[in-house]
Amino acid sequence: MPFRAKEVKNTINRYKGDMLGEIDQDGIAQWYPNCKVRREGDYYIATPHTTNPTRRTVRKPKEITVSVKDGKYTLEKPQDMSLNDSHMQAEQIENTAVNDGIEPATIDGKQVAEQTGNSPSKAKEQHKTDVRITTLKDILDELYDKYYRQYPNVRKQSIFKDMLPLFPTEEDASYFVDDQFRRKWRNAYTRKQRFEYKAYNQNYEYFFTVTFDGKKHTEESFEKSLKNALSNLHKRHGCLFQGVWERGNENDRLHFHGLIYDPNKKIIGESETVKDYNPKTGKMKTYLQSKYFFERFGRNEFSEIIPQMYQSAIRYITKYLNKQDVKPYYSKGLYRFIESDIDGNDVIGKMDCTDERDIRLLVANDFRIWDEGVLVGEASPETIAQARKVS
Repeated sequence: MPFRAKEVKNTINRYKGDMLGEIDQDGIAQWYPNCKVRREGDYYIATPHTTNPTRRTVRKPKEITVSVKDGKYTLEKPQDMSLNDSHMQAEQIENTAVNDGIEPATIDGKQVAEQTGNSPSKAKEQHKTDVRITTLKDILDELYDKYYRQYPNVRKQSIFKDMLPLFPTEEDASYFVDDQFRRKWRNAYTRKQRFEYKAYNQNYEYFFTVTFDGKKHTEESFEKSLKNALSNLHKRHGCLFQGVWERGNENDRLHFHGLIYDPNKKIIGESETVKDYNPKTGKMKTYLQSKYFFERFGRNEFSEIIPQMYQSAIRYITKYLNKQDVKPYYSKGLYRFIESDIDGNDVIGKMDCTDERDIRLLVANDFRIWDEGVLVGEASPETIAQARKVS
């Protein structure tokens, strides 16, 4: 196990992560086992392994019974109402309607109930539709979908107003909505972070967009066929890709925005330059169109990614992950981190020296990859391919 020959302050075995050996005057240890290393731009970032002794507590959401009328929710019964009670109430409604003098009549050989109001079957159906057992979290997710086109602050107020009847006080409703919006923000941040980490570990060549064409596909067949085409390109021709499905704000048309690596030029090998009018800018637009995609899906645009624009291309796509119902799609084999022990000699410094809680390390581009004390070699496409991966 290698050690650093530098001035040291003290010796510890564990300090804000697994750190072995002596700590020098810059706070860098001699050895960091089991680090997660990722690439960002032109440098590598290593996160030392940490041990969390606490177990995550999973709490089952409490179920409530609500009635829904004209899109408005009302708390219907205490939380301990079972699903059987709901069915029994529906049967009781049906029996009461029959006992109130609703006589069956026959039309075309089928018995129906004659009543000026709803029939027993309709009453039962209406009960099942209007009253249901759910959770507050599920209701908030439904309302989030309902108001997803609104600005975040307006959306939050709309959801708060609709959920207010389900809480005893405004403070309780406000606390719950605030907490759930933090959950939504964390989930969106995690999706963006996962997408970025995987993208920085690749060398994508093109940013591309494929637009749904109603003359060639339905929306269902378009999504399925494009997924199959990308998957086949990955398996047969070594293409790597990742992207998101997204709907346009103006016409709600389905798109796929993505990044792609095409080593055998299967997609870009047959392409043509197209000039088209852009209604957003009011000017003519020139772009590269793949014949391979055009024959199968219609309009598509490809733009070559230069190194200086790599980060911008990634962030352009991740902004769509803030939208509702936007899902990323990846080729198999993409990873977020490689696992490696880090020699202190390969550490340039800490990512943030002013924050003691930040344990991330900035490491050299040619840092040495170690696997359980065995040297694999300096960082390169060949050695990274041999390293352990974390997807």
